[in-house]
Amino acid sequence: MSETKWHGLGLMIASVLMLALAGCARDDDDAEVVEAPAAKPAAISDYEIWALDQGTHKLWIYDANLEELARIDLGERGIRTPHMIDFTSDYRYAFIASTGSGDVTVMRTADREIVEIIETGPRTHMAGVSPDDARVLVDVIGSPDEHRDGEVVEILLDLGAERFEIGRRLTLADDALLSEREAQFNDFAPICHEYTRDGQHAWITLGPGLDDGGLLVLDVDAFEVVEAWGPEQLQVNCGTMPTADGKHMFVNGGGHGVGKWYVFDTRSLEKVHEADSRGEDAHGVWLTPDGREMWMVNRITDNAIIIDAESFEIIDEMDYVGTTPDIMGMSPDGSHAYITLRGPNPVSAPHVAVGETPGFAVVDVRERRLVGVIEPDEGNEDSDFHGIGVRVMD
Repeated sequence: MSETKWHGLGLMIASVLMLALAGCARDDDDAEVVEAPAAKPAAISDYEIWALDQGTHKLWIYDANLEELARIDLGERGIRTPHMIDFTSDYRYAFIASTGSGDVTVMRTADREIVEIIETGPRTHMAGVSPDDARVLVDVIGSPDEHRDGEVVEILLDLGAERFEIGRRLTLADDALLSEREAQFNDFAPICHEYTRDGQHAWITLGPGLDDGGLLVLDVDAFEVVEAWGPEQLQVNCGTMPTADGKHMFVNGGGHGVGKWYVFDTRSLEKVHEADSRGEDAHGVWLTPDGREMWMVNRITDNAIIIDAESFEIIDEMDYVGTTPDIMGMSPDGSHAYITLRGPNPVSAPHVAVGETPGFAVVDVRERRLVGVIEPDEGNEDSDFHGIGVRVMD
């Protein structure tokens, strides 16, 4: 192993994790195992974990055995505070949004070479690839010295020619619908988004705080907002995730004393469910690869809830998934979740995101059990992990 720190189960974790990935059960009569829906098994080496340390401006890459493969110093290229990561559908390219340098880094995943760095605007928060790989939409919060200058920026993709260029830009304050409803919003700062399965709409949360929160639905073709809810209507400022059939969209939000999540019908745009997250600061959310469960973490209270993606009922809960859990991804077979953990000197959301073990937690999805914590840069008080993505390999 490299400079990896294991917690709780010591050196036994590696062997336990390999057994779990191979689909084997633990030989432990005293342990309660909670069965999750079966998923298609994946080979031990068929994916990589790409984790962003926004505090040290580094990208860390691990294989499915949790062996370090690479550490890439993005700061050497002037990239500051790499925050979120997404991949094309074939995983050939990664897009890294960086709040500090206000740009999107395009990286070719096979050789981990930076292809281009595209300036998008102050506090570029997230870059998400459309389902057809035709574009990336970028959530740009805007300058802290300006009011209502948040933008959604389009990057057009020509993957065959390896060309990436800025397309349309929408300053949200200038949108026709939002101009009519401006009194309902304190700010127009986009945070995160997810597309509907057909790519027709992007559901965009506002923030960063709940007072500045809200939810927008963007018509991607027209590049205009077709529906919006302000912070008095929804306590939303973070995660979005569609169900596998595309019929519903989960959104969430939170802060001190608050954890909320909602479900919307993606055709009617009507809210069909809302509930408490059983914790504070509902944040990262992820759908299991088999489409049956929606996982959601609470950043302040360190716990997670598991929701039936069809009935919207909370079917299970984990009391602890690591200190200050933030963003998550899952292995392609759905056996393990990887959840970033914040550092002692958080770069973003310092009022709620103070952590102890910067890195990422490894959770056994079927057994609802924290397997261990990977702390790549142990002892570095500047380390502060946020974005994470699982690169599926052919």
